[in-house]
Amino acid sequence: MGRMAAHTGQEITYDQIYNSDHEFAPDVDKLTLESDAPLSKLADGSYPIPQPGIVRDREYREAENA
Repeated sequence: MGRMAAHTGQEITYDQIYNSDHEFAPDVDKLTLESDAPLSKLADGSYPIPQPGIVRDREYREAENA
């Protein structure tokens, strides 16, 4: 709940997090040591940062939309 609240800039309730279909990392249950990182680098080689209050429906802006 805290992570979602901090990264989206919203107050998050227990019911919201409990009933959410949000994935913190896509297919996290399938990650292995050989897997690519779940968060892709931006064109400049940096990683996206949370934008609380701007990007409110997920934690990070997707690399291709940044």
